[in-house]
Amino acid sequence: MGIVGGGRLGSFLLRGLLRAGFSQGELMVCEKDPGRAEALSEQLGVRVVGRLDPLLEEAEVIFLAVKPGDLEGVLGEMEGKVRGKLVISCVAGATLRRLEGRLRGARVFRLMPNLACAVGEGVMAYTPAPGAGEEERERVRELLGRLGAPVEVPEERMNAITALSGSGPAYFSLVIEALAEGAEELGVPREEALRLASQTAKGTGRMLLELDLKPEELVRMVASPGGTTEAALRELEEGKVFEAFKRALKAACRRAGELG
Repeated sequence: MGIVGGGRLGSFLLRGLLRAGFSQGELMVCEKDPGRAEALSEQLGVRVVGRLDPLLEEAEVIFLAVKPGDLEGVLGEMEGKVRGKLVISCVAGATLRRLEGRLRGARVFRLMPNLACAVGEGVMAYTPAPGAGEEERERVRELLGRLGAPVEVPEERMNAITALSGSGPAYFSLVIEALAEGAEELGVPREEALRLASQTAKGTGRMLLELDLKPEELVRMVASPGGTTEAALRELEEGKVFEAFKRALKAACRRAGELG
């Protein structure tokens, strides 16, 4: 299995695959930056190559985890060398039509993971190319299921999902940071505040998923009339935080379309 690009996403995918039980010998990364390549090799013990050809020759499954601006050059190097291989593109905005047009003979999937794949909790939204068979779909579902929650979606939703779950860890991290800073100003040590805020976010997500609750139901459960939560929610409403998050999501979705 090969990963083209050893930056943030590529390295987090790599960590997730190792955590999921793949051996170091089963994985290869192509990373052209010498410093980054050396760090990946030393820290994770996998084979890192500076050229694409060795990876294209040996890997049966290839993840594309490069920046959108680097994709065209990578596709040029891959043309004519991936027939029969499974290529999973994680490149924001890159359409299946564009990928299939350059990677003829490959079995192409489009994927939008997020960085939580490193700990087995990623949202793994994917779209198969139109000609993908059920066997290929099942193989991809099983693979992505080892990195988190696989969700097959129509391609027209992919930019919105990029904005939601692809960028989502940044939004939630910003909320955690703000809550921790507020708690610190109230006298809670910073590391303790970050730990408490992070665990609260984790627990809230699990409650919504495992107890099949709607967000508004959980809000009502926590916010007693005249209580502390109600006072906090009033401040957030006055600050138009709800609308700000919706605007942020739409801006990210627009940008995903522009990158394509």
